Amino acid sequence: MNESPKLPRSLSIDSGAILAYYLGERIGAVVRTQLFEPEAKSLYHNRLCIAELFYVLCRRRGLRVAREYAQSYIDAGYSILADTDLIDLTAGEYKCQRAISLADCYVIATAKHQQAAALFACHETDLDKEIKRKSFDVPILFLEDFAK
Repeated sequence: MNESPKLPRSLSIDSGAILAYYLGERIGAVVRTQLFEPEAKSLYHNRLCIAELFYVLCRRRGLRVAREYAQSYIDAGYSILADTDLIDLTAGEYKCQRAISLADCYVIATAKHQQAAALFACHETDLDKEIKRKSFDVPILFLEDFAK
């Protein structure tokens, strides 16, 4: 029986990965088993990640649930807030050069400054297109590739 590939130990995580877990999506199981369970990982998030987590949960499940889940995620300490001016500048540089969302730029910038891989939930057209056009200077991974 073939085991699923394992995620690297150091990751900058996008809100989509956390949302997959909280919304009970199929790939959320990978979050639980490979990110949140005892195996030591260095996980990083940025402020935009938390804002996205909150507003998507709010839209889908309501304000009370969004507050509860976002706060429980922060309190659980699964990941570390990476918040520096250098990350802001690097995210701005990626946004200047790439046709991807600002939030994705922050995930990648956080990965660069934490010497980590950037982890997104699913492949996105704009991000895939940019990867094909010119590779990034950090590894870009997608949870859906680990859920097979």
